[in-house]
Amino acid sequence: MAQISPEPAYDHRLAERVVVYLQTRDPALFPFTARFDAARRRAFVHDLREALGDLTDSGSARKTAASGFIMKDRRLHEVVREWAAANGGWPRGADPRVPVTSLGAVTLADEPPAATGEGTDEPPRRR
Repeated sequence: MAQISPEPAYDHRLAERVVVYLQTRDPALFPFTARFDAARRRAFVHDLREALGDLTDSGSARKTAASGFIMKDRRLHEVVREWAAANGGWPRGADPRVPVTSLGAVTLADEPPAATGEGTDEPPRRR
């Protein structure tokens, strides 16, 4: 059987970088995050978590994990690319101040306990 795309379907180094960033929030891993405010950091973390979940689901949904798993990290690459292109700003369609946005739903786990965003320079949060 011929391989159609010679590119690997899964970039383990990117997945590791994402996991370490989620644990540490170290801007050295993704330099564009150094310019993030708290709202952008939360949104980026949320997007990374969703993309990482898609990555793990892509291997388990095919029941291929035991046989060398075929996972696709396309969404993870897209998230990093979109946020990097925004260069510290909001990716197109992601600004929560815009009523129609492409961001995923925010869960209680994504929200700090008593934060409201009022009296700060943070944009209002969607519920």
